[in-house]
Amino acid sequence: MRRQWTARVAAGCLLAVATLSGCAEKHEASTTLPSASSASGAELPPLGPADFPVPDEARTQDAAGAEAALRYYLALADHLDGQAGEPLRELSRDCSTCTFLADRNDQDAAAGYASEGGETTVRDMSRPAVDDTSAQFSFSVSQAAIVVRDSSGIPVPDRGSDMVPLLTGAAAMTWDSDLHAWLVTQLFFRQP
Repeated sequence: MRRQWTARVAAGCLLAVATLSGCAEKHEASTTLPSASSASGAELPPLGPADFPVPDEARTQDAAGAEAALRYYLALADHLDGQAGEPLRELSRDCSTCTFLADRNDQDAAAGYASEGGETTVRDMSRPAVDDTSAQFSFSVSQAAIVVRDSSGIPVPDRGSDMVPLLTGAAAMTWDSDLHAWLVTQLFFRQP
């Protein structure tokens, strides 16, 4: 997202994308996430940052909930610019890419770095293959150019990137009945 994962993460993820990829259906990207109001009337415990909570729509154990949860997770990585990465860890389990992104957020927050640009747009996403407590996706995104600046406003060498018009990706998620939420277990990107 805003952490320049495109170059470093993509190199190690080619095989996993091929393993998890499927047929993609074209969907228009949402410009906003659904509200956090509960559709079922049952109160769900808060999850995610207070200023960007996981929407209730992403907390249903079905294909629609899994898709909403993945879209939320991708948006969360953009949202956390300059903030610690704990929300990324909270919503993932044993996901090396997720850990990389969370660690990069922690490092940037500690160093006082901020990024400009880097917005990620979901271009396509397959309907998830859902099997009770697991979901698998293939998707594609584009990423705007990024400039990472230190606390004095000077660009940080080797941390920015040009616009990436297309990244293909794959993700796997698992349902956590205690949190009543989908957690990312695998997340991969590559440039075609």
